[in-house]
Amino acid sequence: MALISGTLAAADLRALGTVFKDSYAANTHKAYRRAVERFGSFLAGRPADDAGVAAFLTAEAERGLAPASLSIFVAAIGAAARSSGGADPRGPITRRTLRRLARRHAGRGRGQVAGLKREDVEAAARLAAEEGGLPGLRDAALLRLGSDGFLRISELAAVRVDDLEASGDGSGRLALPRSKTDQEGRGETLYVCRATMAALTAWRRASGVASGPLFRGVSKDGARVAGTALSVGAIRSVIQRRSMAAGVEGRVSGHSLRVGSAQSLVAAGASTAELMQAGRWTDPKSAARYAANELAGRGAVARYFEDAEE
Repeated sequence: MALISGTLAAADLRALGTVFKDSYAANTHKAYRRAVERFGSFLAGRPADDAGVAAFLTAEAERGLAPASLSIFVAAIGAAARSSGGADPRGPITRRTLRRLARRHAGRGRGQVAGLKREDVEAAARLAAEEGGLPGLRDAALLRLGSDGFLRISELAAVRVDDLEASGDGSGRLALPRSKTDQEGRGETLYVCRATMAALTAWRRASGVASGPLFRGVSKDGARVAGTALSVGAIRSVIQRRSMAAGVEGRVSGHSLRVGSAQSLVAAGASTAELMQAGRWTDPKSAARYAANELAGRGAVARYFEDAEE
């Protein structure tokens, strides 16, 4: 196998996948295979050595992966090396890098991802739409819909034209077939604001997208729309690029729309129950983590001790 000499070939991946499947539980097999595929893509012909593994981990951490996920990647690389019969590329640089990334991540939690609040989304969407071209109109609609629906980037990638329904007052409804917390596949119906429906209409009219995936790639010349859905990675890039253009500071990730929507909703006075319903959380603690600062500002200490000292 080609792990130690550089990029993994398709045949190598299939062989490693079989080894992992035979040796590990189903979930571990899937995680290891995914990790090896991403490492192979990252190498792009470069040698798989200690420095290469460290660089890979650093790149993944910049994309928002937590130390626990990085540790799985490290274990998968070691397992692939053993399966290939080659030398283990992991070494002291890998170990130091993993410790450094863990220290940097310590205490962060989800809240350390910059949340794209409603005003941030408004600014980023407005700037994108003002460009006038297909990419700008698409990105404006994508940002607004993601904010309205507390959507994960995988959910944004899966939205189809038929999932949207317009209402008489200009607002809309989005049928979400299945979400991360909806393991029974019952689906959800989400409210879509009027401004978002207007942005979606502008994108669809300009692009000619009448059915199938709603958000799609656009050719480099900005004149043609792809037939397939925009990938999760491309959507993450849209969110990061448009946020930067709007002057948003902090570490923006694909989760920033969901985090910011939670923060804005609580800041506007929503209860924990309302937040759970909007974000489709089943556990109050999970919902509260997304808007911890805003909830603290509405807690008993803020309300009673501040008033008593004035």
